Amino acid sequence: MSVSFKQEKDIMRIGRFELDMDMRCLLLDGDAVRLGSRAIDVLVALASARGRVVTRAELMKAAWPDVIVENCNIDVSISALRRALGADRDLIVTVARRGYRLAPSCDADAGETSAAEPMPIPRRNALFVGRETLVADVFAALKRGPVVTLTGHGGVGKSSLALEVAHGAMSVAAETVSFVDLASDVTLCDVLKSIANACGVGAIGNVATVESLRAAISASSRLLVLDGVEHVVSIVAHVVESVLAGTARVRFLVTSREALRIRNEVVLKVPPLCVPGQADRSDRLLESPAVQLFVHHAHVAGWKLAPDPSELEQIGEICRRLDGIPLAIELAAGRVEMLGVDGVRRRLDDALSLLSGGYRTATPRHRGLRAALDVSFELLSDLGQTLLMQLHKFEEPFSFESMCDAARDVRMSRDALFDSIGELVAKSLVNVCLDGNDASYSLFASTRAYAAEKLQSRFDGNVLAFQSGVERCGSQAISSQGPVLAYAS
Repeated sequence: MSVSFKQEKDIMRIGRFELDMDMRCLLLDGDAVRLGSRAIDVLVALASARGRVVTRAELMKAAWPDVIVENCNIDVSISALRRALGADRDLIVTVARRGYRLAPSCDADAGETSAAEPMPIPRRNALFVGRETLVADVFAALKRGPVVTLTGHGGVGKSSLALEVAHGAMSVAAETVSFVDLASDVTLCDVLKSIANACGVGAIGNVATVESLRAAISASSRLLVLDGVEHVVSIVAHVVESVLAGTARVRFLVTSREALRIRNEVVLKVPPLCVPGQADRSDRLLESPAVQLFVHHAHVAGWKLAPDPSELEQIGEICRRLDGIPLAIELAAGRVEMLGVDGVRRRLDDALSLLSGGYRTATPRHRGLRAALDVSFELLSDLGQTLLMQLHKFEEPFSFESMCDAARDVRMSRDALFDSIGELVAKSLVNVCLDGNDASYSLFASTRAYAAEKLQSRFDGNVLAFQSGVERCGSQAISSQGPVLAYAS
């Protein structure tokens, strides 16, 4: 079964069903399927997204625009839709911690067998500095094992590093190199289709399973770069391990905020760029990769001046306060033409708002610092989110015992604490520094600001929900003893 659109009308085919978007009616063999109006609203919202993930907030706004209701109402509507779809229920896909989407099944277009042209590899960055040793490390790791995963904080430069390696491999290796952006993929079908399209091995009908994909891509030696897989890490782990089980002609270079955790995987942590020290002389600051990156992107964004010594010192401070994270540095540099170097420096306390407005063609996770952190936060468990928000209070490196104290504030058990710390470290949100037998932990400044913002947002949301509940109660007594709460005007 599949999801597809008819061009002559605003009608969407969902497996055996048709959804008339204008009449807001679900049809099976021409007969209307009985569904509540809210369920239809939810289905129309999913259909209108054309395969995009629709958040729970968006569904709430579509089905209950003027009413405050509990989140469970969405679950009830989704369950009703799946019951109505029957055998096609799996076409409504739950995307963990993000929302829902309508997705085609892997037998869609199974009759298509035409060959496709391989997709070209994206251009490498015009300026790639401070990573020469790391590039050599990646090539060495690819010689040691069939799969190398580049992990690290969002915006730290994993994709840029993978692109540099991909272009380098094309020039020196006698193998095909394919680059696959998986940032918008959700299902196994999506992943298989993206890999097939990038490799030019035919329509999706030819690679409906991992086994058929393996047969299609292993005809020649190939380096397959899979970029941005953290939200489908389990699916990609299955695909990579299954492909490697049947061929030695394919190697994988993966970028993700967490490792795949499969056999024969070599994990390389991508660190931020080196930043200048506070005591560095101004005439040496341009030797810093972080400063070079800032100046380059400021000029690309329209800044016509060469930085004077005082501006170089300010740029050095900006790079330090942004922890050497390339995405943050690039976004900050893009504000120089509007604010000046010192204007950017003085506004870094509001970095999450300041550092937005990336390239229009960039993936959503690369368009702003908050967007990059949103991806990581939404992939966390509830306990992981709670612990991260508590850790915002630590401006300096902290100990494991300090984390235990923070967890105690939210009544987190020791088992849950271990799991949550492991999750935050694995997903590159908490940094670990091992010094001899001791371990210390830290958050980047941007992560700490984001965690504080999330904590405040959750508090404000709880207050609004409480106030709304009180307003709905009105003046009615809620027990035989009379009203429990009273408010002074």
